[in-house]
Amino acid sequence: MTQDLLGPLITSKTRLKLLLRFFVNQDLSGYLQGLSKELNENSNSIRVELNRLEGAGILKSSFKGRRKMYQVNTTHPLATDISKIIRKVTGIDALVDRVVARMGKELQQVWICGQLAKGIESPTLEVLLVGKGLDMDYVAELMSKVESTINKKIDYFIAPAASESQRENCLLVWDGGVSR
Repeated sequence: MTQDLLGPLITSKTRLKLLLRFFVNQDLSGYLQGLSKELNENSNSIRVELNRLEGAGILKSSFKGRRKMYQVNTTHPLATDISKIIRKVTGIDALVDRVVARMGKELQQVWICGQLAKGIESPTLEVLLVGKGLDMDYVAELMSKVESTINKKIDYFIAPAASESQRENCLLVWDGGVSR
């Protein structure tokens, strides 16, 4: 879906993958070889695009040992806007807008898990809903509607709290009234 919506604007598939990788979760960092493996792209293509994004000030880098680590330059004037666009085209915004607005006070948090939490495009949106007393049938109905809106399969889980493992491997996108 990301390629369909942003492909005409961002013609480099590698750049698009990097933007997705870094802007879905701005806390993530990465180095050249690791990104090449994660994104299944040639390291030279990754290097070219990292240099372009760093040159534009969108990414910043620092050394960790001998590795040059890249991450989002959150002070860049477009960082927030790019993040919003990426979240919109991945379906995260539609999920949060539709589910949160209709679930009420029982819903406490919404987490994105799986590949997308790592900034890697996925045909499936893995979602953890945290709350007590959530109506399972109503959640199923809402998720079905969101699936048809974003054209992605949604695998969702409901729990009274996010476990330590989930907090480490998932991305918190809504927390009691605050989108992240």
